[in-house]
Amino acid sequence: MGASIGMAMGFVHAGVKTPVIATIGDSTFYHAGLPALVNAVQHQTPITLIIMDNGWTSMTGMQINPGTCEQFQGAGNARLDIARIVPALGVDQFWIVDPFEMDAMAKVLQNALKLPGVKVLLARQECAIPAKRRGVELGEIQVIDEKCNQCKLCITVTGCLAITLSASSINIDPEQCYACGLCAAVCNRDAIEFERATDRNG
Repeated sequence: MGASIGMAMGFVHAGVKTPVIATIGDSTFYHAGLPALVNAVQHQTPITLIIMDNGWTSMTGMQINPGTCEQFQGAGNARLDIARIVPALGVDQFWIVDPFEMDAMAKVLQNALKLPGVKVLLARQECAIPAKRRGVELGEIQVIDEKCNQCKLCITVTGCLAITLSASSINIDPEQCYACGLCAAVCNRDAIEFERATDRNG
């Protein structure tokens, strides 16, 4: 845990010619990723880092971390924003992206892979579990059964646990669905309709 940036630099220095991508979560970045990113910037190692910022320490039970929103920090605590930390470390090629805007994020990533030096994408969206517990809904999803051919792109590309196969179409479990819209984005038959909510603040 936290070794991805250092390993990515190792791949580059070992002679890997293809673009090297490292991923790291937000809480792990705070406690183990910062020193490695400093090292990458110092040596201008050509890596692309994606920091997956969901605002919580989701791996171990939704504890707060230094980047968790101010309203959930304990009394007297301060929030440290990764969006300010990364540029302060000397990363000039830095983008904040929404992972639920799949095409836009893919375009930024494809561009970053062509650039020299250290590139960092901050993919920022709150973890669905605490958000749903507070009743946050990002939008509305509806399956158009007659358009679905059960190609399973919505399952294989997104890995979403809310989607299962039915006899002739797919089912989306409303209790598990966060209405992020990724399934609709990957469906090439317009079998999933998605309408984004106007208020996404929860």
